[in-house]
Amino acid sequence: MYVMSFVQLNLNKTCRIGNETVKIGQTCEIEEDPGARWSEWNGEYCGLVNETKVEISNHNARTNLLIEFSLHCSHWFFQEFGLTIFTIGAVVAVPFMSMLADRYGRKPIIVATAIVAFLANLAASFSPNYAIFLVLRAIVGASSDTYLSVGSVATCEYISEKARAWITVVYNVAWSLGMVWTLLVTLMTTDWRWRYFIVVFPGVYAFVLWACLPESPHWLIVKNRTERLKKYIKTANRINKKTPDFRECQQNSHHDEKHEGLKALSRSKKLIWILFANGFIEMVISLVYFAISFLCVVLGDDHVTAFLYSSIIEIPAGLAVLPLMMAMGRKTIVIWCLVFQTLSLIGVTVFLDVYSMKLGMMLVAKVMATIIYSVHPIWANEQFPTSVRSLCFSLMNVPQSMGIIMSPYLKHIAISPNWLPFTVIALFSFISATIAFMLNETKNVKLPTDVESLSNPGEAADLSEFVSSPSSSSTSSKTETE
Repeated sequence: MYVMSFVQLNLNKTCRIGNETVKIGQTCEIEEDPGARWSEWNGEYCGLVNETKVEISNHNARTNLLIEFSLHCSHWFFQEFGLTIFTIGAVVAVPFMSMLADRYGRKPIIVATAIVAFLANLAASFSPNYAIFLVLRAIVGASSDTYLSVGSVATCEYISEKARAWITVVYNVAWSLGMVWTLLVTLMTTDWRWRYFIVVFPGVYAFVLWACLPESPHWLIVKNRTERLKKYIKTANRINKKTPDFRECQQNSHHDEKHEGLKALSRSKKLIWILFANGFIEMVISLVYFAISFLCVVLGDDHVTAFLYSSIIEIPAGLAVLPLMMAMGRKTIVIWCLVFQTLSLIGVTVFLDVYSMKLGMMLVAKVMATIIYSVHPIWANEQFPTSVRSLCFSLMNVPQSMGIIMSPYLKHIAISPNWLPFTVIALFSFISATIAFMLNETKNVKLPTDVESLSNPGEAADLSEFVSSPSSSSTSSKTETE
């Protein structure tokens, strides 16, 4: 709801000169045909020349952000900059915040940034000018992408490998409901300020997270927080009404606290390759996902129905992930979905002149992107070591953010032939499938604890190795949840 609330339709503009109208460009520059009555005004800007006025034919809202901030005659790059600055804020902040999450814990970072995102988006509805609005959007992007990234990492650490497929169901249903909620708010009011004000109210949940959200047990193990882990296990036993016998997995080895960062990451060629490969895949699927979300709205006359289809289609796609992850490996799902995504994007180029077929092919591509978006973060997190998992995930999100930044501008780019952009994206999708083929499967594989464990998988330690040792307070123990 923080991202999709800033979706602006292209404004259809003409210039009124007396009782006549003349054509103008994106930036309100008069574009009369040579020899026409007003052709001597070619190159002049409508609204700045005497007796001229810009008229917008497809604007019937009570207020419009672009018009209120005098952006209707600006270049489309600046008109879409609300999403761009949102993503730039994420790119700058998330790696730093993720390092803090690796050092100080997942919970405090998730809770703090969720609250900041709520307050900043609420404040955006009161923005006195576009500059303040952009600053607040950057804060929303930085904070919301932080808790999404760190939350994705923490969720994989909370839940055992066999149950991680359920993450995708919850994530997709919640994301789809957020898009539908944004659409409902759009129908409630035509005032952009009220839309931004109302749309954030589900975000009040952030204030109860501190009481409800536990710290990641894997992080507690890596940081040697034995007493806190005991409390976590006690609470989990009470909620699940089970009492495992940890004596079966008791070990006498001491688990040292790990403090690893960019230096350790940069020394591992294998980890750098894993980062690059997963980052490229994330860039492609984010480009496809968001580009289709925006294009579905502007390609037809019924914007509400198109956006509704684009939102609702994600629910069955998300539900399909559960049986897929139970029956197949993460790698297999991602590869096949990328292949089908490639074919559907090629299908868009075939049916460019048939709106219903073109929309259908785009929705198929979005279904594939939704499934990949659900499975790939889990797959990637399972490849990254616990000691730098948040950092790795945030660095992977940098190319993902590049895909998001590019996505809203596709609807403005006029390239001949018009099928070329879809063909290029289809090629990227196929390259992603090839790269995914080179990565390892992680289903039924333990999470690596540190960078060294990537090269020595047998040294990986997780909950299955923890148990409290009564003989020594300095001896850390390990427990089984997977």
